[in-house]
Amino acid sequence: MARVFEKEQIVEAAQRLDLVAAMEEAFVAYSEGRAVIPPVGHLAFDDPPGDTCIKYGYEKGADSFVVKIA
Repeated sequence: MARVFEKEQIVEAAQRLDLVAAMEEAFVAYSEGRAVIPPVGHLAFDDPPGDTCIKYGYEKGADSFVVKIA
């Protein structure tokens, strides 16, 4: 089942984590071919003008994945 997290929940959870170590582990997984990271998605809008980028991926065998929309 999908879960949606509010910003406050994300900030609170992030404060309890060692994010530098997690990022280091993620880069190792990526360099070892254990991460699936498709190309960045990009949407451009004319009216009103603007754009958004979508980044997503997962580590093989993991029970979760990540999606970032900015």
